[in-house]
Amino acid sequence: MSAQMMERGRSDLKADLFIGVVVVSGVAVVASSLRHIFTDGLEARHLAWLGIAALTLLIGRLSVKLPFPNCRVSFSDALIFLSVLVYGGDFGTLTAALDGFASSTRQNGTAHKKAFNTAGMALSVHLSAWVFARLLPDGASSGHGLSPADLLLPVTALALSQYVLNTALVATAVALKDHASFLATWLEASPWAAAAYVAGSLAAAAVFLAVRDLGVLLAFAVLPFPFLLHLTYRACLGRLLRQKQTAPLQAHR
Repeated sequence: MSAQMMERGRSDLKADLFIGVVVVSGVAVVASSLRHIFTDGLEARHLAWLGIAALTLLIGRLSVKLPFPNCRVSFSDALIFLSVLVYGGDFGTLTAALDGFASSTRQNGTAHKKAFNTAGMALSVHLSAWVFARLLPDGASSGHGLSPADLLLPVTALALSQYVLNTALVATAVALKDHASFLATWLEASPWAAAAYVAGSLAAAAVFLAVRDLGVLLAFAVLPFPFLLHLTYRACLGRLLRQKQTAPLQAHR
């Protein structure tokens, strides 16, 4: 066996170990979230979460292809953020796990990819929600009863944490599998994903502030905004890509 083949084998082993650690960690945080939810007890207001979860699965079909191999941005992230704002990190973790599994299924992903995407989304949202909760004033566990000023820093931290954690997990897995540089892999896709995460978190916060007193009607009140967000981001991304493609032509004139 050549040295090159041995090195490639070690790299593949590292990738499998990394994916395994992410999957085990994701299963652990989902189990912990379920335990907390059932320990605290379910209330009538939690019925609206079922609507948000269903919308997350449906709206996950609205995605935009990034200029990066096999990478898409789904606007279900906005509803995941909304779950964290309304119900806290445990429900947000479950919403993220559902979205990760559904997105892999739609793309006909392998069992390993489904497990990684499901666990990776659950893990990154769980940790991001923990950061969000630590920054809430007066020990609050969700955004209820807080002013826009009180939510500004926690929501910003939620979006930033999710952006960094999720893109880092994906870039690490891709870099190990493709035997590529992590930094180059991350830098190629992360700026495009950042815009979607920031837009999603701000939209979720705006919708939350507008409809947080509607209870079960919340699920229906948020229905239009992911479609508008999808159309807006797709238009902006298309314009940026066209500018990027025409720039070299203008330089040679």
